Amino acid sequence: MRQPELTSLIGLRDSGGDRLLLLRLERPNGTRDYMLRVGTGSVLLTAGDLDGLSTVIRSELASANPFRLFARAIWLLIVCALMALLSSAITGPLFAYPWSD
Repeated sequence: MRQPELTSLIGLRDSGGDRLLLLRLERPNGTRDYMLRVGTGSVLLTAGDLDGLSTVIRSELASANPFRLFARAIWLLIVCALMALLSSAITGPLFAYPWSD
């Protein structure tokens, strides 16, 4: 009987010295599961669990950097100002009254 094959996907160590391992477990019948090991504990994950975990990690990383939203808003303002400047250079002032010179 063939044994399940383990493939290491992620191997990290935190500041406390605990290891975090994400392993892909390929079973002889062709199914694939994932095993998350933290320190001495482990848990089996399905592909759906791994997708949910990926979503949580991405949202946590995005919320850990609050300046990214501020930087994107500044870039949007700069782009809008440049577009207004270019459009007024091409078409002339947009808010000119017909009787003004």
